[in-house]
Amino acid sequence: MPPPSPTSVVPTPSPTRQALTVWPLFLAVALLMLGNGLQGSLLGLRATLEGFSTAATGAVMSGYYAGFLVGSVGVPKLVGGVGHVRVYAGLASLASAATLAHLIVTEPVARFLFRALTGTCLAGLCIVAERWLNGASRDATRGRILAIYMVVVTGGLAVGQMLLTIGDPGGFLLFLLASILVSMAVVPVALVRFPAPAIPAPDPIPYRLILRTAPIGLIGALITGAANGAVLGMGAVWGAAEGLSVDRIAVLLTLALVGGVVLQWPLGALSDLVSRRRVIFAVTVAAALAAAGLAMLDAGQGWALVVMLLLGGFSFPMYSLSGSHVNDLMGAENAVGASSAIMLANGIGAVAGPFGASVVMTAAGPAGLWYFVAAVHGALGVYAAWRIIRRWNIPAPGKRPYLPYPARSGGLRWLVRR
Repeated sequence: MPPPSPTSVVPTPSPTRQALTVWPLFLAVALLMLGNGLQGSLLGLRATLEGFSTAATGAVMSGYYAGFLVGSVGVPKLVGGVGHVRVYAGLASLASAATLAHLIVTEPVARFLFRALTGTCLAGLCIVAERWLNGASRDATRGRILAIYMVVVTGGLAVGQMLLTIGDPGGFLLFLLASILVSMAVVPVALVRFPAPAIPAPDPIPYRLILRTAPIGLIGALITGAANGAVLGMGAVWGAAEGLSVDRIAVLLTLALVGGVVLQWPLGALSDLVSRRRVIFAVTVAAALAAAGLAMLDAGQGWALVVMLLLGGFSFPMYSLSGSHVNDLMGAENAVGASSAIMLANGIGAVAGPFGASVVMTAAGPAGLWYFVAAVHGALGVYAAWRIIRRWNIPAPGKRPYLPYPARSGGLRWLVRR
């Protein structure tokens, strides 16, 4: 009789192989961001061509962020009752239809509602995709998956800007393309072979505790939302008002997003070595100076490209820096609630940003966009300096390694559980 065979041991997949298993989700997110990035700038240009006032355009562009806030709060409950796949397919269909609806009705109020519906749908789609990423991630792969996700989201938005160059903003082709990209994002989800985890009940949001413990982080998230929402929402409107070509507008907005990716890790590494509050102060002051520089430069000059790259590099990472500062001081028991708080604060700022910028642009001309961005970053710099002077050192025994994550993300609160 042969001896019993030794117990077989299933090898643990390598971190790289585990990360590669989620490629359908990364592809789906990339398609969503391509369509969303294209649609956002396209609507700003289209509003200018259709004679919308600057204030009306700002209100329309704020609709996306208002809808995203609604979706971030309401969609998790819907997923719990209906299921991930059905919610994803339904929201993708609605988002695709909302994109085409802009061609049918051109009134500002209708455009605002269509844009808000798009924001609600995109929030839900991100939540579903991110929950699936959570189901596939392990301690050994979480940081890698998050880094790839960050690149996919920002890269998709950046490439979406460049898609403006392949068609006439006054026609219908670009709207059709944006709709097709969002619709195609359903296909990769059908290839996902691992289940999504259940969405947990929301944790209480400790706003008062955060304001006592890490106020710079919460205010920083709010200010960053206003500044970045203004750039993404009104950047195309500024370019059109300055008489720039569509190609030039697309390049400038793409450079802002590329700058956010390029400087994300160096600034995060610096904040691991020194006080995050001091890094936030220095970075927001640098962003204010870059925005002021854009207000004074001729948008057609080569230096405008460099300064736009620097503005994005200093401004877009501010959300992750603010969130990391809050998480350092709040403790593990409050981590998820704190993450929800900074996400909502960022979203509120993003709702106000495009409209606030449009008001300043109406009074001061196209350069008012950069006056607004410089002012909000400058205000954060003054507040951060005051807080640092009042309390020079703050112990952070729970300080964790910096991890970047996109602003207004739908469901990445699970990452702070690490």
